[in-house]
Amino acid sequence: MPHPPRLNLPLLRLGAVLVGALMLGLAWLQAPAWLLLMVPPLALLGWWVCRLRREVSLWRQVMAATPYRVSIYGADQRLAWHNGRPGQGWTRQVAPLGLHPHLAEVMQALLAHLPPRERAAEMARRLEKHVRARGEPFEVLTSEGSWERVRQTRLPGGDVAVFAVDISAVKRGELALAESEGRLRALLEMAPVGIWQLDGEGRTIFANRRLAALFGAEAPPALTESGLVLTSAADPEGPFGFSTQAENEAQLTLPGEAERRLRITASPWLSAQGMRGCILSVLDVTPLKAAQERIEQLVERDPLTGLINRATFRAALREMLAADQRGVLVLADLDHFKAANDRHGQALGDALLVEAGRRLREAMRPGDVVSRLGGDEFAILALGAGAESAAALAERLRQALRRPFGMGGVELPLSGSFGIACAPEHGREVDQLLRAADLALFQARAASGDAVALFEPALRARAEQRAELRDAFGVALAAGELELHVQPQLDLESGRVIGAEALIRWDSGRLGRTVPPAELLAAAAESGLMLQLDRFVLARAVKLLAAWGTRPEAPLHLGINISITALRDPAFATEVAEALAAAGVEPARLEIEIPEDLAIRDLPGVARTLAALREVGVPLSLDDFGGGHSGLPHVVRLPVQRLKLDRSITAGLPDDPKSYAVLRATMALARGMGIEVIGEGVETEAQAFALRRAGCQIIQGWLVGRPMRPEELVPPVPKLLARA
Repeated sequence: MPHPPRLNLPLLRLGAVLVGALMLGLAWLQAPAWLLLMVPPLALLGWWVCRLRREVSLWRQVMAATPYRVSIYGADQRLAWHNGRPGQGWTRQVAPLGLHPHLAEVMQALLAHLPPRERAAEMARRLEKHVRARGEPFEVLTSEGSWERVRQTRLPGGDVAVFAVDISAVKRGELALAESEGRLRALLEMAPVGIWQLDGEGRTIFANRRLAALFGAEAPPALTESGLVLTSAADPEGPFGFSTQAENEAQLTLPGEAERRLRITASPWLSAQGMRGCILSVLDVTPLKAAQERIEQLVERDPLTGLINRATFRAALREMLAADQRGVLVLADLDHFKAANDRHGQALGDALLVEAGRRLREAMRPGDVVSRLGGDEFAILALGAGAESAAALAERLRQALRRPFGMGGVELPLSGSFGIACAPEHGREVDQLLRAADLALFQARAASGDAVALFEPALRARAEQRAELRDAFGVALAAGELELHVQPQLDLESGRVIGAEALIRWDSGRLGRTVPPAELLAAAAESGLMLQLDRFVLARAVKLLAAWGTRPEAPLHLGINISITALRDPAFATEVAEALAAAGVEPARLEIEIPEDLAIRDLPGVARTLAALREVGVPLSLDDFGGGHSGLPHVVRLPVQRLKLDRSITAGLPDDPKSYAVLRATMALARGMGIEVIGEGVETEAQAFALRRAGCQIIQGWLVGRPMRPEELVPPVPKLLARA
């Protein structure tokens, strides 16, 4: 229980003395008259006593309700009174010390949880404050972990009143605020942009690490010393000229470093003390700006060659046509580029494109336009040139490409096909002129490369015919309108037909004519149906072999022509094996003829398929040998069992010495490698005799028989005979 206050009020003492004196006087005098005379003073005295009691009661209530713990120490430093509540930490620690413990004993009890050295230092600090008792507040941490704010005041009589209040909640808030500020500062330090806080005079208050790194190693002391120059429009209403409504552009130049471009956002701020300033968020956009410039360049230019791209070229062409200017448009393709790229790798292919672009650029005037449209296709626009100079221009470009190209020990021939169209003669619209040049380029490609073609109106009619042919071919292939004819192969020694070649034929009802094989194959290639055509030929040939069976009059083997498209398909060999197995045909009876230019076009791309076909047991023959790109060294690289001489060699026999020399060399090579040779295009007895004299025993051509329907070569077995 709290001790009662030691009251030494003068009025209370005077009242007690008067009451005692009055009682003694009445008792001695025993005079009622005096008693009546003393009634008013006694009544006044009673009123003062009641008032005093009421004030003491109110004071005790206030002390009980106050959040402060109040303790009063006498001049002798002993505890005279306190309002500590029972069960509270302070009261629980002091109660065992007795009624009026000394201040030192109270300190010992309150600080008993501290180590001796810390306890002695804290006791000395608190006793010193008690002796001074100047009303200065200080904070203490209790043994229970709570914080108190203490104030000591000396009373007039020399006593010391100690007021203590629990401030744990406030301290927790301060700690939380400090922790929050710490987290905020950590976030600002880790921010991906520079954070720069300036006061009203532009002096640095805070700068994070990113900003310090932006300026080298240390943030500048003030904005004026930073070297930062605002490049966007200054805002007179914004802090230090920075706009607060939009991003600001600035440049920063530091000694010995390249110029940096910055993007800055500004926010004004007002501190709790009323100080004004601003916070700048600074982002280094130098790499971004460089990337944007690179992207802008990529939008207009080809990233590999540096030439302008298709979109920019079309814009230049559109501008020329809109201004009614003359000009010559040239479209160019590199010959055999895909084969070189597949064989030697993309690095060499890219270098080839770069070199071709450089040569074309150097062959033109500075004001002309050279573009890479994509792949190996280039476009050249000679501004102001006319049709009279078109041929000379194209020849200059052709000659510029014709020099061989070497890289890494590999030397390749370089040439191109060129299509020319002139403005305004061949078109007044962009697409119209490009279409004219593209038709001319198609014509140049048909000439086997390294050629130039000038657009002429007849090319449009041919293009329309090819489009009609492509449409009709797709329908015919799906409807099964195509047929296989066969041309026999004769063994000159035995006089027996030992083989045949299957040839595709198309009698189109839609077109009303028989389509030549060259047009048929071109339509298949242009429509992307070459692989489907190869599969059709394979299926019909296998079916034909199965129908012939082992009849003695039937050819021992049947050859089919297969395109490079099918040979590039990894699944083609499996398809061949499955078709033969399903029909019950021996693989050796089906011969696959491969194009003669395969060795230089795409041998690495088809080598796996050729090896797989040999594993299946299908013999391979090289078609049209000696008539174009293939040569004797190429035969060594191909897993072939037969060579079919090109008809151009046969046509020179027996009178052309060169043709006969090629024949003898071929036969010598074939005998050494164990390869059989077939002479194609034999039309006369003299040609057949020359071939046989050179050692070629098998011939094919009109002398033996024209291409015919299969039933003409091997008549079908009558049904009754077949049943028997």
